[in-house]
Amino acid sequence: MSQDRSKRNGNIDKVVDAQPASQGAFAGAQYLMGLQIFVRLATFIMNILVIYIAGRKAFGVASIRFELLLSTVLFLSREGMRNALLRVDTTSGADKPASNYARKRPSGQEQRIINAALVPIAAGMLLAGCLYWIYVGGSAPMSEASYYRPSLAIYILAAWIELCVEPLYVLSRARVLFKLQAKCEAVAVSCRCIGVVVTLLLGYYLTTDQTNPLRLLAFAMGQLAYALAILISYAWHMSNELDYSVWQCYIPHKRDTDGYISNAIGSLAVTFVGQSLVKHLLTQGDSMVMARFATADEMGTFALVSNYGSIPARVLFLPLEEASRAVFSKTAAAATADKSSISSKDARAQINNARSVLITLGKLQFLLGLFLIVFGTLYAPILAALVRHNDVAVSQALAVYCAYLPFMGFNGFLEAFVHSVATKSQLIFINIWMAVFTVVYMLAAIEALYRFKLGSAGIIGANMLNMALRIIYCKIYISKWFANFSFREMLPHPAVVGMCASAGVISIAMRTALGHLPSTTFQLSMLALGGGLGVAALASIWIYEQSLIHSVRALRAGTLHTKTD
Repeated sequence: MSQDRSKRNGNIDKVVDAQPASQGAFAGAQYLMGLQIFVRLATFIMNILVIYIAGRKAFGVASIRFELLLSTVLFLSREGMRNALLRVDTTSGADKPASNYARKRPSGQEQRIINAALVPIAAGMLLAGCLYWIYVGGSAPMSEASYYRPSLAIYILAAWIELCVEPLYVLSRARVLFKLQAKCEAVAVSCRCIGVVVTLLLGYYLTTDQTNPLRLLAFAMGQLAYALAILISYAWHMSNELDYSVWQCYIPHKRDTDGYISNAIGSLAVTFVGQSLVKHLLTQGDSMVMARFATADEMGTFALVSNYGSIPARVLFLPLEEASRAVFSKTAAAATADKSSISSKDARAQINNARSVLITLGKLQFLLGLFLIVFGTLYAPILAALVRHNDVAVSQALAVYCAYLPFMGFNGFLEAFVHSVATKSQLIFINIWMAVFTVVYMLAAIEALYRFKLGSAGIIGANMLNMALRIIYCKIYISKWFANFSFREMLPHPAVVGMCASAGVISIAMRTALGHLPSTTFQLSMLALGGGLGVAALASIWIYEQSLIHSVRALRAGTLHTKTD
């Protein structure tokens, strides 16, 4: 009886903790957004210097081939375990700091997290070694570049060092330490920028023929500086947060009941690894195609567009996706407990909370999408032409990328919900569909490159098709998961849609009317017009979307609720 009562109380605590988790996640998202703003600004400034000193070709090789290598090692090694650990209840044992401090060892629950977080370090070492030899054997033309192989080796080393942060990272995320994460990332990004620029300048001044043999090596040294800085930063800050030494986060201890890793975590991690493999093919498919078939100059064009065009995705979409994933995972855990021991009223409260978060994020994404499609596609190429001196390839690709961003943002939080609440069997079924979407995407990308000769714009268009298919699948799943859920609730107010549509029509008409002006005068005139129309569109949102503004504020404060019967 006492065990049953304890179990019921534990389940109730999980439900009660779901709302604080929501508050901590979305309130902490402001630190992630601030971090992304800093990262994008620092990267933007660094890229300007890098392209000027190193040239577009070296920038393209580093941004496509080297970054693909790095992301493959990191994503496949750690993403599956990270998603599995999101579903672990981290509250048990959290109210016993005195006993944990006295023992100077991690609590049972934290030790379980540490054991699991050590797996990516070992897996990453094996994966990194295999990928190095694949890269060396499959990139003969690239190997002629100065310091190509040493740069690859340094990238491999940097990837493994970054994986060594994993135990500290998952512990900080379990404690919802977003501010700590932002501090560590900011320091590491600063070190990366300094490492790249200093190495480039060193090569620039050491050579007299302006060839700069350290162009590729500079990116590798920057990544190594990033990895070392983030490891040291996490170790420093977590030493003040933990009641035990940081080095104990790297020593596995066997648990009497579950062994080193519980069967539940291990099984779920394997499922997520399969899903991560498919997702990696989907998200990095464009880089894979470019790395295999594109020239260095084409890589440079694509890298410019993806770096500059992805600023909204990094600053807004990614923090919202991470925060919503944390909330939806806690909601899923609470919903599972509800079925056995919690009242139907509590269950409805949790479901309605998730529903409110979905609707709020959906409406926000629709509004962002409207702005990107209208103002991004029309004015980003003009701004790019002004900065890049009428680089047609960059301008065209950037316009298509602006149309692609809304698909990316909308898919991000929908998949965050689906992957957080799906059961193990459902996740396997989702992986199958993701594999189908991967095949469709690859075929579309190849057709765009070889038959229609669309270059970077064709790759981005294939990505749009990929995201559209994933959004449709998520829509079907969510409609089945909720009893009554209408995606029409996410649509913006008709007046806002009308204002944005009018802004697009006016922009197109004025572009034709002002086409006779000199190039610079035309570009500045159009940008001024776009600024005025943008202010008018924002004013329409302020007037007609007060309910959304209130919901976003409530979401950030952790007070977003819906009434239950």
